[in-house]
Amino acid sequence: MDGVARLRAARDTVLVNWASRATARLPEAAREHPLALVDALPHFLDQLVDVLASPAPREALVRLDGVLAIEHGRDRAQRQSWSLAEVVAEYQILREVILEVLEADQPLGREERDIILDGIGAAVRNAVTEFERVRNAEREERASFEQERFAQFVEAVRDYAIFTVSPEGIITSWNVGAQRMKQYTPEEVIGHHFSMLYPEEGRRRDEPMAHLKAAAIEGRFRGEGVRLRKNGEQFLADVSITPIYAEQKLRGFCKVVQDLTERNLLMQERDLSRSEADRLRIEAEYRERFVQMLTHDLRSPLATAKASAGLIARFADQPDKVGTSARRIVEAVDRCDRMISDLLDAARLDAGEQIQIHVEECDLKRIVAEASDEMSTRHGDRFHVETHGETNGRWDKDALRRVFENLLTNAIKYGDRTTPVSIAIRRIDQRILVTVHNQGTIIPAEEQAKLFKPFHRTQEAKAGGERGWGLGLTVVRGIVEAHGGIVKVESYPKEGTTFTIDLPVTAPRAMPAPEAIP
Repeated sequence: MDGVARLRAARDTVLVNWASRATARLPEAAREHPLALVDALPHFLDQLVDVLASPAPREALVRLDGVLAIEHGRDRAQRQSWSLAEVVAEYQILREVILEVLEADQPLGREERDIILDGIGAAVRNAVTEFERVRNAEREERASFEQERFAQFVEAVRDYAIFTVSPEGIITSWNVGAQRMKQYTPEEVIGHHFSMLYPEEGRRRDEPMAHLKAAAIEGRFRGEGVRLRKNGEQFLADVSITPIYAEQKLRGFCKVVQDLTERNLLMQERDLSRSEADRLRIEAEYRERFVQMLTHDLRSPLATAKASAGLIARFADQPDKVGTSARRIVEAVDRCDRMISDLLDAARLDAGEQIQIHVEECDLKRIVAEASDEMSTRHGDRFHVETHGETNGRWDKDALRRVFENLLTNAIKYGDRTTPVSIAIRRIDQRILVTVHNQGTIIPAEEQAKLFKPFHRTQEAKAGGERGWGLGLTVVRGIVEAHGGIVKVESYPKEGTTFTIDLPVTAPRAMPAPEAIP
């Protein structure tokens, strides 16, 4: 009996054996009734018989109708519990059963065996292709629906500006809330760099890309800052930036901006009583700190001065001891003077007054060098100063000396003791930028917002028991702003902490230098 006759005679046996094995091996097949492939198998087997009986089997195989396998693949794809591997397994079981039944008594001829296997292979390809087509279409439809629904949600939000930018900062989408808040239409901003939404000072300090960089490193950036409307108006904004990843690759950032102007007005109207309570609490804290300083911190240098004066009286005939004691008295009195100056300046700033400065021609490089040289005598050669361009200008040199003494002291206190403190001075047009950088534990974003407030000390400083009143950075900001400048802090993992001073070459609205006393 040839292969054609054997296949025709074994048709029902193949169907029964296939159903039994498929049900046993495939969990999904066991739950299906009737099985889709069983319904199509009789017709498929009839097609194989016709191919084998043809005078030219190979040509007939090419013309084999794939509709049955395509319908089978479509049926399985529409049943969400079926996987592609299970579809392929159905045909593998069919191949096993056909060959076992037909070759139970004697092997098939090589040509007949190859045609049967090729026919099953063609059916597999047709079923798999249709299965993937249907499933991909479903995925694309779901993704399109989700994207459309999210886009509708974002577009409907009017109280927040929501837009996306590329990894390079190019604006790629713009919702109605962004248009209302920023006053730009989508056509005016999409395709442009989002730095156009920052004031000139922020662009000069490269804040836009620094914020994207922080979001990429930390997983999110959150902060408050000044932003710009189309008409040039500046406003205070609460900004959140989140990186967008696809296939583990950074595709861009989503930025959500809230205009704090209206919110702050409402909060001020609603919380006047709370503000008054806070004001009274702060005043009480000032008084308490002032008393603590006078009764505790100032006692230490005064005690040193008193003891040194006593030594001078006892050893008046010993010049070496007299000289050493006199220097200690001078140092102690200078320390008292600095403490009182910081306290008085912080009180003026809290009262809304500006620190008075006396401007004269001076060299910022020399001011920084003197401050770092003095610090080096106590802390070793840890300071590295570099300059780019001219460093002359009109400033209050004594006030700026206090600024850099405070910043270098902070860098020593909280920085990594094994790495240097770097100071860079750079002239850009009519402004001078000075950065003080140190490695060490970063300052959290929530601490950075409070860093320049009076009596504020970081959690690290409190935990480490670092001495200080928490007035140094308050005075730094007051002096810099009195010069018409800006001070800011940036602190990132692995990059350390950097304080940046941005000064005009000539301090505006400054008091003239006092005349020398004859």
